[in-house]
Amino acid sequence: MKQPLVSFVIRTKNEQKYIAKVVNLLYSQSYENIEIIVVDSGSKDETIPIVKKLPVKLIQIKPEEFTYGHALNVGIDEAKGKTIGIVSGHSIPINNEWLENGLKHFDNVKVAAVTGPYSENPLGYENQTAYKNDPALVGRIQHRYKYLTNTNSLIRKSLWNDYKFDEKLAECEDYDWAAEMLSRGFDVVKDPKFGVFHCHSLLGRPGYWERIKGWDKITKEIDLKRSKLK
Repeated sequence: MKQPLVSFVIRTKNEQKYIAKVVNLLYSQSYENIEIIVVDSGSKDETIPIVKKLPVKLIQIKPEEFTYGHALNVGIDEAKGKTIGIVSGHSIPINNEWLENGLKHFDNVKVAAVTGPYSENPLGYENQTAYKNDPALVGRIQHRYKYLTNTNSLIRKSLWNDYKFDEKLAECEDYDWAAEMLSRGFDVVKDPKFGVFHCHSLLGRPGYWERIKGWDKITKEIDLKRSKLK
């Protein structure tokens, strides 16, 4: 029996360092029936020439059109799969069973999305087995998890068709989408077997602790807005 198609959407801007590695690792997964769509928002480095040599579909949007939600919606709109995978241009899956482990949760029709932890350990970019000793990538499976992260996620396209990512949000479009799904009685699962390495310091970008205050502000605004709709 043929595996159902999974469509990956990767947002890029200046991701020349790791985009080829990410794409190759996705195509090396034990679950093989995938397509990859790259949505680029104005890369100035070698990202575009690299991507054009890879077996992916490239969509380019203008930098001024970019929000995280908009880039994702553009890519998902072109996706053929019933399940959508979302990773950043520098998210490294922890092993080759990563996708298969995440997809298992969709056997439950009430699961809207799956996410996983991520580690900022730079060693993971050179050696995937580093996850075995990484405390950030262990733990128990959690249900009704509201902190969905599009650093590494899987979502049902049928539910996205009904509620797309909010394009007006500067960030946290993933948190907003999870909140909507949870309010509808669906489950969002966090599984440590669906973890990735995701390190901004290797790219000279602000990391988790530098960005968390901004995320906290936006998520509180989302919660306040949603509470007023009840």
